[in-house]
Amino acid sequence: MTKTILLLSITLLLSVAVSAQNIIEWSADYQLQKSDFQAKAPNSGQMQTASGSFSVEYETGSLNMVMNRNMNENVSCHFQKDASYIDDGTEEATARLLRYQQLIFNLYEIQARNLRKKFFEERKTMLTKGPSELHEQAYAEHAKLLSQVESDTFNGTLDSEIDKWMKWSLEELDKLGDFCKTCNPKKKNRK
Repeated sequence: MTKTILLLSITLLLSVAVSAQNIIEWSADYQLQKSDFQAKAPNSGQMQTASGSFSVEYETGSLNMVMNRNMNENVSCHFQKDASYIDDGTEEATARLLRYQQLIFNLYEIQARNLRKKFFEERKTMLTKGPSELHEQAYAEHAKLLSQVESDTFNGTLDSEIDKWMKWSLEELDKLGDFCKTCNPKKKNRK
């Protein structure tokens, strides 16, 4: 029985370690690379394509919400390597697709920061109604923004639009600087 429990524990630890290697957490210091896209690409042969798997997740417990005003560390933005692909193609097209995927990753981090901001500034809603209402608001804003970016960039095929939106995303991330995962937002002064 002890051996079985030991084997199950080791298996669980290994699966957690493998899963962690499959995830990239958003960081200002890291840009997505072709090697990060590990899923098999469908490659229809018509056009080079890429697809990234991005997510924003949050963890809240009732005690955590009451004890901690800063929920930044509880909201994460991830890229999943084994669910993301990029077709082989020209160097130029690959570079454009990587910039576009990085832009999308930045947009997800903006969503994460907006959610952290909502959790911080709308604490009363957080405590009385829970986080799901605030998450739904942040998600709706994100979906609208993502749709606009996809439309403007023609799904990542227009370099000038990718560049314009990339610049905007970096400015927006800077504006939301207090809401990075490891940051401590400043309390508003009451008048």
